[in-house]
Amino acid sequence: MRLLLALFLPALASAQTPDTTSYVVWNHGRPAGEMRVVTTADSATVRFRYQDRQRGPRIETRYRFGANGVVLGLDVRGLNAQMFPNESGESYTREGDGARWAGDDSGRVATVGNAFYVAGATSPYDDALLARHLLAQPAQSAKLLPVGQARAFVAAETTVTFRSAPVGLRLVMVDVGEGAPGGVWLDGQDRVFASAAGWFITVRTGAEGVLPGLRSIERAWHGRRSADVAKKFAPPSAPSVVIKGGDLFDSERGTVRPKQSIVITGDRITAIGPADEIKAPAGATIIDATGRTVMPGMWDMHTHLHFTGETDGPLRQLAAGITTIRDVASDVDAALSQRARADSGTMLSPRVVLAGFIEGPGNWAGPSAALVSTEAEARAWVARYDSLGYKQIKLYNLVHPDLVPAIAEEAHKRGMRLSGHIARGLTIQAAVTLGYDEFQHSAFLFSTFFQDSLYLPRMRAYSNLAAVVAPTFDVEAQRVTDLIGFLRAKGTVVDGTFNIWQDRSTLLPDGTDAVFGPTLAWMGPITRRALTPRGGLKPEDAARAAAAAANYRRYLKRLYDAGITLVAGTDNFEGLSFQGELEIYERSGIPAAAVLQIATLVPARVMKDTANYGSIAVGKVADLVIVAGKPYEHVTDLRKTERVVRAGRVYKSRDLYVQTGITPR
Repeated sequence: MRLLLALFLPALASAQTPDTTSYVVWNHGRPAGEMRVVTTADSATVRFRYQDRQRGPRIETRYRFGANGVVLGLDVRGLNAQMFPNESGESYTREGDGARWAGDDSGRVATVGNAFYVAGATSPYDDALLARHLLAQPAQSAKLLPVGQARAFVAAETTVTFRSAPVGLRLVMVDVGEGAPGGVWLDGQDRVFASAAGWFITVRTGAEGVLPGLRSIERAWHGRRSADVAKKFAPPSAPSVVIKGGDLFDSERGTVRPKQSIVITGDRITAIGPADEIKAPAGATIIDATGRTVMPGMWDMHTHLHFTGETDGPLRQLAAGITTIRDVASDVDAALSQRARADSGTMLSPRVVLAGFIEGPGNWAGPSAALVSTEAEARAWVARYDSLGYKQIKLYNLVHPDLVPAIAEEAHKRGMRLSGHIARGLTIQAAVTLGYDEFQHSAFLFSTFFQDSLYLPRMRAYSNLAAVVAPTFDVEAQRVTDLIGFLRAKGTVVDGTFNIWQDRSTLLPDGTDAVFGPTLAWMGPITRRALTPRGGLKPEDAARAAAAAANYRRYLKRLYDAGITLVAGTDNFEGLSFQGELEIYERSGIPAAAVLQIATLVPARVMKDTANYGSIAVGKVADLVIVAGKPYEHVTDLRKTERVVRAGRVYKSRDLYVQTGITPR
């Protein structure tokens, strides 16, 4: 008996000895966090955290496994209140062939089958579990809980060297039918080796050196997919296109010219006039726009490019009538590639205008390699961006105020604009005096009056502070009048991204969302779940949120009334949030026709592009939108966009939406 125990106990101990695997979260060549996975034969504990400008997850998830790795249960708890208030989280338990879960989407099912539960807060370990589960199914697909359906496929394979040994990797893509698939790199044992490329990448500790190669493989895969999508929607060749009989919105005058026809040859407008006077060229494609509004293509002036989403975000933007986007922070390689392919038509995307991102060093630095601490470094980055055709520089939170004058001088000398967050230590007035032509985000309109907040140990103090003071802030105060007068005198442009600070916890009087309007119902179940506000607010909190949103709108109207140049940007879910941004302008009291000018002509003027864009005129690039409504009277009619014309190429909005998992109703 003792002999049997002596033989058995070491084996039992070995089976239950935890195996620990460490990962680093990598941010543009520097560590930003970690993931630690401790596993036994039937359990795992995963701690995942990273620093993203004092955001980013801090969670611990505990899993219980059954036969063949089936997840029998999990518990997620937040390690800070940002993820889950009071460290409460969510849980999932499989009971026989049924399951129940608790959290924001509490529920239960009678039969699980091969379904897989996806928690609201996940890590790359969860991505690997899902990918492995799907690959093991007969059709590599399964139902998701609480909502959705997913399938997996191997997109690429490679071998890397890790700790002096070759490791075979597979890039597994998970497609939920709602935009671009998401990826994860699995090793030969189907364990996570690295997350997909992004601003923050989780990778096995010690393997950071393989990331450029993995990123290159991913970029190539997404590029091929983009080319396939562009080919799928390529309009048939025709010598010209005639948009016949539509009511033309004249953005120069803010008026409507009824029953006009527009002739497009190549990528340019070659004729405009009354429908009964314009003759269609032989062989032209005729688009009947009778009863529709034809308007210039719109500009989203605050976007961020990511190659991993290049087959969903840009399509939604085009579908919404956005024909130009201004990128204000992205990786240089992704930005240059998308700009080139958008121009050539080999990628479906609005035209891309680039603003180069510059940040200061520090633990809270933004996700970029462009970190500067000296004047020489700052000027070098401005010069590099200029050489690559960037039109603007955007400064971020940690740029030292002493560097701003040099950056402004260098940018202006090169004919570039300067904008940004109001860097720590500055007010709006100080930033503009030092050389800002524009600033991003309307929260600074509140936080600029509370300088002490800039030195709180929180990177996003401006936004946190605005949330506290906005509900009771007096936007009619003399100090606000003085600030607005200063902005008017300096000709400062405001990129307010007002949609970010609107209260979405309460529906509008028509029963729709305050930013997405009726379009939440258009989305697939997974996207809708992600974008739907969770849980009800206490009455007092709801009242404060509503008061804050109303004060943002009052502030917006004051800016407009004073003649401040406003540009519409989103920094939010591409396409559908832009329409919401414009609706906020209208709800603030800005006339609908003026809102359309803000979306079309004004940004072209700001970016000095009026020779080719911003209005419908002979000789200009054919960037147009056809709307089944009168958005110059009711901005919300932009939700009825039927066609978009980008450089003479005509696309149906519905087709583009459906490609990304959105079904207009």
